[in-house]
Amino acid sequence: MEKTQSNLAIQRFASTTGKNQYLLTSAGEAAVIDVSESYADICKILDDMGIGLKYLLVTHAHPPHLQALPNLKRNYGGIFCLHEYEYELLKESDSNLEPDRFVGDKELLQLGDIPIEVLLTAGHTKGHVCYYVKKAAALFSGSSFLKGGYGQIWGPKSMSLMVFSLKRLSYTIPSKTTIYTGSGDLTTMGNEGWVQCLRSA
Repeated sequence: MEKTQSNLAIQRFASTTGKNQYLLTSAGEAAVIDVSESYADICKILDDMGIGLKYLLVTHAHPPHLQALPNLKRNYGGIFCLHEYEYELLKESDSNLEPDRFVGDKELLQLGDIPIEVLLTAGHTKGHVCYYVKKAAALFSGSSFLKGGYGQIWGPKSMSLMVFSLKRLSYTIPSKTTIYTGSGDLTTMGNEGWVQCLRSA
């Protein structure tokens, strides 16, 4: 567990396929991001802590990021948040799931003492978002930002959106910020200077 100076605890869980999943807790409230195979581990922690879930967060609606949501929702509650641009993909991935709340770019979600900012980072998917916790110098980047690279793109339009999103992040997120990636190793914004060399497709 990583305890930041801002009263936010971050726990990372890596699947056998290298996907990262996160549990965030602050002042008696919890949120999960992109939970899949680590469902049981996270449930045990929530039970031991005696708290429920305030937010069920996904960066995007590809099936691996959705598989634990029904059980989490049923057993722990929580508000399932999704960007409206991602709704079509959600229905293709799991027709039974419905978001509780559509979130927009720059919207703030309050978790305990901590505001979490939603940032639209289209590219990998149309409604992909990152979650930025300024007080904790933490960016949860899903399949947008990876260490030394970025998630899969699907053609020139997808690449153009990805470049725009990555450059926007590099210009607005401080270099000391830890990037909690959707897969692979963590990194910092300051270590990803290659983004400035990207050219639009």
